[in-house]
Amino acid sequence: MEFNLRSQSLNEANNRNQTLILICGGMAIAILLMTVMLFSQSKIVVLQTPGMPSDSVIERTSMDKGAQRAVLQAVTSNMSQTNPANYEYQKLFLQSFLSPEIYSKVSLKIDARVKQMLAERELGSSYFVFKRYSYDANLNKHFVVGEVHTVNAAKDTMNLYTYEYELEINNYRPVITDILIYPGESMHDTQWIANQKK
Repeated sequence: MEFNLRSQSLNEANNRNQTLILICGGMAIAILLMTVMLFSQSKIVVLQTPGMPSDSVIERTSMDKGAQRAVLQAVTSNMSQTNPANYEYQKLFLQSFLSPEIYSKVSLKIDARVKQMLAERELGSSYFVFKRYSYDANLNKHFVVGEVHTVNAAKDTMNLYTYEYELEINNYRPVITDILIYPGESMHDTQWIANQKK
């Protein structure tokens, strides 16, 4: 009888060991899958600028158009609002989004503009009113069109400008690699270039 009890106990122990081995194997496979998913995941959600849609997705090398538009509107607005009182802050903000080469050029232009404003005792302010955004896939360029209002004690002057941007995404970060600003609201897109060749 003791032999039967001993055999039964050994069978139960073997069954439990097999169950534990299966559980440990399943956990090892689950951990391996989670590790692979963690290292292969490239999609994160980042809210970086005011006006960016709450469901914007920024990946390692790409960003949806809504997020790109929000970044470019914020950069355009900040460039337009530069004055002697806030230019240091505006330069810090712009440095986050501009490539080093473009930032150097923009920074020098901001310094020159502020110096001119101080020399002319023009201590008013300016602001940007967004009108429209467009992306030209053929040229890989973004266009932001809007009104730049300059306000001083005497009047509010409005001028239309088009801001033309080239944008890359490097390691989840939007980087503006080129800026061209020109008066008017005629975007120099593929259609405009084709019309110029006629």
